[in-house]
Amino acid sequence: MHTGRTFFCASGSPLHIRFEKYDHAEGKHRYCLISLTPTLFGDWCVERATGPLNAPGGAQKRTYFAAHGEALAIFERFRNQQLKRGYAPIPVQLGLF
Repeated sequence: MHTGRTFFCASGSPLHIRFEKYDHAEGKHRYCLISLTPTLFGDWCVERATGPLNAPGGAQKRTYFAAHGEALAIFERFRNQQLKRGYAPIPVQLGLF
């Protein structure tokens, strides 16, 4: 099980982690994307998107926080939950613009 940090966190920087889980016995392939981004109004948004890979369906949820510390704590809690559930972190290449 992976227990180290899977992201670099500079104060005030956006964070994105993609997780994938393959269960070959049951034929289930799932993903989870967790991101922490600032909003236009100075708040912070923790967004979770989950669903099956290459299939319709899925869910998306956004939670807003006034302070970066609160949002980062929730982000790390969601990250740890996914690691405990057997999801593997996948590197995400973000666009420059």
